[in-house]
Amino acid sequence: MSDPHGQGGAGVGFDLHSGQFNYQFTYTIADLHLEHLEGHWGQLDILSDPAFQLQFPTSVGPAQGGLMVNFLHYQLPQLGPFIVSFAAQGAANYLDSQGWQLAPSLNGDIRLAELKWLVLSGSGGLNVNFFGDGGGARVEPAGQIVLGVEFQFGSRQVVQRH
Repeated sequence: MSDPHGQGGAGVGFDLHSGQFNYQFTYTIADLHLEHLEGHWGQLDILSDPAFQLQFPTSVGPAQGGLMVNFLHYQLPQLGPFIVSFAAQGAANYLDSQGWQLAPSLNGDIRLAELKWLVLSGSGGLNVNFFGDGGGARVEPAGQIVLGVEFQFGSRQVVQRH
């Protein structure tokens, strides 16, 4: 297991539900695991890679922020020049226009082994929006396709071992 390290990313996303584009910035603490299983058929991580994400809609509007975690992450063995992985994720977001939101999702991404910084990912899931003062909740489908870039920070910048 490698040491935890910071990893950042930026991308342009397309929301499949609303048809709008957005810009995304993500900071992930990679290789921070509660449990880690490896085998010949790929790599499985449970409760890994907590992250903080900000989104900026292309139309004039408030920024969105949230915390997310991979409940389950599986990376296939390398397929030619491609690295393919899947994740079951959960997030708690705050949107200025809608309030608090829970967002479970399934996510998949494809990377080129030689250009791991370039990522094509897609996700689908449900957004559960909660309304204050007994207003209840609303469940909406969600889907997104993102083309982005990622960059990494050294392990000493996130967690220092003694």
